[in-house]
Amino acid sequence: MTIVKMRFQRLRNSKRLSRPSGLATGLLTVATGLLTVVNGLLTVFTGLLAVAIAWAPLPVRSQDTTPPPSTATETQADADRETRFPGSLDQPRNLARDRYVDRQRATLEMWRLRTQSRQAVQDAARHPDPEVAERAAWILKQWRSASLPGVAQGPAELLLDRGSPSALASVLEQGAFDAVLVAVEESAGTIEFDQIKQRVVTLLSQRYPFYSDKAFAAGTEADLLNLLDAVAIDRNVATAWRDLKRYLHPAEPKPSNDTESLPSAESLPSAESLPSADLLPSADLLPSADLLPSAASLWSPAERATCLAQFAMLHGDVDQSIAHARAVGDPVVLRIARMLGDRWQEIADDAFESAASAATPDARIEAYAWALAATARTSDQVRFDQAQSQLLAIQPDEPDALDDLRWRALAMHARVDQAIDVMAARDPAAAAKVACAASRFRRAEQLCGYPLEQIASDLDGWIKDAYIDQANLPAGSIAPSIERLYSLARLLVNIGDTDNARRIYHRLTPRQVIISPYGASLREQTLVELDLINRFDWMLDIAVAPGENAMTQRSQYIIGQALNTESEAFRKVLDRIKLIRPANDFRERFRIAFQLFRGKQPDGFGDPEDFETLLELLLHDEQSKRSGGRTLQVEQISLDLDIVDMFIRQGQVELAREGLAALTRARELDALISSAETESEQGDNRAAEELWQQVARQSAQYTPTNALITVDHGLSYAKSIVGSWILAKRAGHREIADQLESRLRLMLTSPSMNFRKELADHLRETGQHELAIETLRDLAVSASFGGEDAPDFFRVAVTYVGLIDDLKETHPAALDELQIDPYDAVKWSDLAVLGLLKTSRYHDTAFISVPLSVRKTFLQHAIETADESLARRAIEQIESYDPMNIDYGERMLPELRNAGLDQLADSAFDRLMDHGLEQIRQYRTDATTLNNLAWAAAMNERRLDEALELSERAVLLEPDSVIYRDTLAEVLYLLGRTQEALAIESACLLDEPDEWHLHEQIEKYQKLLQQ
Repeated sequence: MTIVKMRFQRLRNSKRLSRPSGLATGLLTVATGLLTVVNGLLTVFTGLLAVAIAWAPLPVRSQDTTPPPSTATETQADADRETRFPGSLDQPRNLARDRYVDRQRATLEMWRLRTQSRQAVQDAARHPDPEVAERAAWILKQWRSASLPGVAQGPAELLLDRGSPSALASVLEQGAFDAVLVAVEESAGTIEFDQIKQRVVTLLSQRYPFYSDKAFAAGTEADLLNLLDAVAIDRNVATAWRDLKRYLHPAEPKPSNDTESLPSAESLPSAESLPSADLLPSADLLPSADLLPSAASLWSPAERATCLAQFAMLHGDVDQSIAHARAVGDPVVLRIARMLGDRWQEIADDAFESAASAATPDARIEAYAWALAATARTSDQVRFDQAQSQLLAIQPDEPDALDDLRWRALAMHARVDQAIDVMAARDPAAAAKVACAASRFRRAEQLCGYPLEQIASDLDGWIKDAYIDQANLPAGSIAPSIERLYSLARLLVNIGDTDNARRIYHRLTPRQVIISPYGASLREQTLVELDLINRFDWMLDIAVAPGENAMTQRSQYIIGQALNTESEAFRKVLDRIKLIRPANDFRERFRIAFQLFRGKQPDGFGDPEDFETLLELLLHDEQSKRSGGRTLQVEQISLDLDIVDMFIRQGQVELAREGLAALTRARELDALISSAETESEQGDNRAAEELWQQVARQSAQYTPTNALITVDHGLSYAKSIVGSWILAKRAGHREIADQLESRLRLMLTSPSMNFRKELADHLRETGQHELAIETLRDLAVSASFGGEDAPDFFRVAVTYVGLIDDLKETHPAALDELQIDPYDAVKWSDLAVLGLLKTSRYHDTAFISVPLSVRKTFLQHAIETADESLARRAIEQIESYDPMNIDYGERMLPELRNAGLDQLADSAFDRLMDHGLEQIRQYRTDATTLNNLAWAAAMNERRLDEALELSERAVLLEPDSVIYRDTLAEVLYLLGRTQEALAIESACLLDEPDEWHLHEQIEKYQKLLQQ
């Protein structure tokens, strides 16, 4: 019923409208028609008036949030309002005034003045008068759609559908956080409440850098804080709320471990003692006071306790964090808190207790895995051995996941041989690859099942038998014998028998043999294997067979990964080469594209005209498009930054610059960023700043159609602020630089933890280490507690450790300023490894390489602190992981000697050398090991006579290798045969004139000869 009809119905029901006569009935009919017309006009008028009021701009807000004193005009307006509406706006009767215009004004005034009229509107929505209820419902709808005066400045069509996601996004784009808060508050108790909160959180996560910048400019950070407080649906938003509070109140002191600023978790009920969350009242289960956002009152008790545990750990209060974690009732959360607090003894005690009471084999083995981890860190050898024995006790028909847990836990804690034994019981081929990664080549040979002494005569037969096994399996499966052949090839590469390894890989290439449920072919598996061992030259030969005229999309993706480029960029270049070399077959065109992206000179392609033509085709790519039933030729740019990098690798710098300029003119966002970074590096601050401003404008663009599309969570926009910040600091504009830093810090309170990680990575890449390390320090703690959309803990921890190492080299005083203990590098490296225990993201060999890298971190810390005991333990474990690790031998042992630990370094080097010589006796053609041992001896300046023999054998096996000849030159130089060293190095330079290391070596030798 319309407002006019309701008005007419009210008149009919009143005493002023008597029963109509016949004439009156006719007149009444005419009047009804006229009223209908008037109703339409009034509806239009009402809509226009609402829009006009809604579009009235809000005054600019300053940093000072104190409301200004009322002006004379405002006082008069209040008096006029009081005249029009006697009493106040808190009475529903204002919507039932006699005159229509008064009711319209009351409706709009009550909409505008929500604080005074909210209760009256809610009461009016239940009023018996239909017109009053309808007017109240209209007001409530505006509020729930964030439609407040001065907010509706978006596209007019959005006003027609205030409840749409685009409309809500439009309000947020204006920075009207208070209006969005109204929408959230007014939707409470409705079926849309959760949807609106989720919608707001999604928008905040996607475009937080833009919104935070609007808050910074308008001084409305407090409004943004209130909005986060109301929509905190998870720990990520709660973390943003906490960090924004700390941003607004930076002077808040960080408590000591006995602080009382956090509620005592012992006073909190445990999750087990609480009834089901569905039967509980929504608030005050945990006395979290102001420590959690208001919206957390709707969380479960366990969710609130987990968040409090995380916040306490961020606050530096380990005891409180553990106490809150205990209240969660989840042993995983409790273990995380204890790990972060270095409470390994408590973890060990709980793990053994859990193993004893475990109801399932899975729970028991996982408990023993953590018992092994904890006792390894408490040096409790008795209980460590007890846990190890349980992990070695394999049971028949165990699920694969349980076997993985067993061997991974053992491998992580330097029990490599035992881990290989556990793996071998289920998957000998996988165990052989792990054995290769740990330089246990004889064990790998045994696991492959193919005797190396028979390889010359029997290899073809082994491959034939494997194909027979594969043919007897259904499509989508891979024969164990095929997998063992891959392991054999990996072993042969490691011991220097590349000819036979290559034979195996070349034979395992049929595209029609499908070996996975997802349709992967045997050839694609071979390409993956070759990528893992960095044999790109073999990939080039295998990817496309003679006579083939296409390759699968999966193969293109693998090739792109190997070349560190997008597969689409590779395809574009491949397609254009067909236009440049139409006579070449597909295989030859593939080889040209592959070599171009590798940075190698392709055969038959490389004249300047070839590259110029290629760029021209990419810049002016004509595509056929259908429009209105017609086919049109549309020109577009197919160039991208990956292809620009390809031109650079080929030495075509001018063409690369031309391509980048074209992309910049086309306002391609990544190209704009790249151009801005280039101008900044070259010192053209004005050009760089103009480009950064363009990046900011373009990345901040908003339209209703892209409102719900996640691009990069505002990362490009944040990069523009970083770029301007660097320029301001360089120019000495301290005030501007401080303001830009404040904006970045505000952006880093984002509810998107992945955005924080990506921006921290960018800050590190641009040398802004201090802000990056502050971000990652907290992010490492938050990521350790996991949760939806949490970044990968391993990657966060590793990046944080890398930043600590960066600062040690570039700005060691910053570590003290930021109160970062250098031992944090050791601690977080160690924790990062444990983060891999149950993940499936990494290859099996990572459980050798990653913990090995951590032990090197331990050794580096021991070198820096001259801690002989720690160095001895680290060396022992490094040797357990890989007794032939050359990086440790050539780089770290000389540093250990420089730290005054000569005896320890010398004994470690002798063990490395002896183990290598034993391997050489078994695999005499292993040129790589021969060269590596010789180089390690040269770097340590020990056993040089043996090094000379090893190096000469390596060069004899591979005389074209510049690397091996360079090693020989260095050994000769150390033996005093500098003239011979100079001759060899000069010959190397003829083969690799761009290798800067060779120039440095020649200069060193020449300088010595001159002396």
